[in-house]
Order: sequence, then structure tokens, then C-alpha cells
Amino acid sequence: MVTTGLFFGLGDIIAQSLFPHTITTTKTDKDGYEVEVTEISEYTPERTMRAMIYGSIFFAPISVLWHGKTLPKMKNPFISMVKRKMMETKSRKRLHFYDTVFRLGVDQLLFPAFVWIPLYNTVMVMLAQHEDPFGVIRNKLENNWWTVLRANWTVWPGFQLVNLYFIPVHLRIVCANVWSTGWNTFLSFVHNTRGHGKGSGKRLEELVDIEDDDQEIVMVYD
Repeated sequence: MVTTGLFFGLGDIIAQSLFPHTITTTKTDKDGYEVEVTEISEYTPERTMRAMIYGSIFFAPISVLWHGKTLPKMKNPFISMVKRKMMETKSRKRLHFYDTVFRLGVDQLLFPAFVWIPLYNTVMVMLAQHEDPFGVIRNKLENNWWTVLRANWTVWPGFQLVNLYFIPVHLRIVCANVWSTGWNTFLSFVHNTRGHGKGSGKRLEELVDIEDDDQEIVMVYD
């Protein structure tokens, strides 16, 4: 719980450092004219604390139950009991590989889409104490669920295949925590994004720590 929380906090710190928010406000100058002023947002420790709370209290226990207790016990159901008995004596490595591929498929097809992404958005929004938390959660999932899921499938399957096949069960979460530093940075970045475009045709717009509409700015990446 401690190490997972620290790695989630580190990811948020990196996100805030490398991708700070640009806030554009309207101010009145000395001549009475309204001018737009663009400022770089300061580091927000409360946001990092929310990431650490999620990682330590919510993600870590569920991850231990899933990756440490449940997933290792799963066996490939497409291998009959007779064939499994034969492979246990003649080709244990091949059997282990078949079981690993099945576990990887279950892990990547079910948990990111239906557990990790909804849980992350729900907990982070609740901790931020928004006035309409369920509306914000729905908005974030509508805008970011598919984007994060696709990104997950480019980052995690290869690593998890190695992790599940070569790494002992008691060390898998530790290895995943180290690997997830960049992923936690991405999660923090995307979570603090209202949506993905307002008709510009660009792939990524609107980096904003959603607290209110006045803080919204637009950053466009080709």
C-alpha cells in the first residue's frame, strides 16, 4: 500500500511538472482596457495527495487480491484435464505459457475496462469533492474511457506477459509499480482533461484540472 501510493504520487508530480496547466484570465490594465493574461498554474499538492490515497487505499488492496491471489490460480480452460496431466510431466514450460496467455487475456480484457478505469475516475472525483460528482464522473468516463483503454492495451499487455511468465507471484506487483510510473503520469494527465476535441480535428485538446469552467484552457497537439 505504501509503495503503490508513492508511485501514484510520483506519477502525478511528473504530470504536473511536465504538463502544467495554462490558465487564461481577463484582467483590466491601468488604462482600463481588458486584456487576456496567460499564466502557468502552480503545483497542487492536494492533487498529488488524491493520487496517493487512491493508489494506497483503493488500488493496492484490489491489486493484491487480483494479481496476487486470484489470477495466479486461473488455468487455461481450453486445455483438457488429460492433456494438462501429460503436459505437467513432459512440457511444463509450454503449459505455463498457455496458462499465462489465458491469464493475460482475462486480465487485459476485463479489469482495465470494468474495474481500473471506472474506479480511478470515481475515487479521484469523489476525493476532489465536486458539487456534482456523479455528473463529473459520467463526463470523464464518456470522454476518456475508450482513450485510456486503448492506451492501456499499448502499454500493459507486453509487460504483463513477461511479468506473469517470468516473475514470481510475490514480486509481480512490485515490478508493476515500477513500470507504472509513466502510466500513472498518463492517468493523471488524462483524468485532468475535460474532453478530446471541440471540432479542431486534433487528437488531443483541453488539458485542464477540472474544478470549474473558468480554469479551462486549450492546448492542441498535432
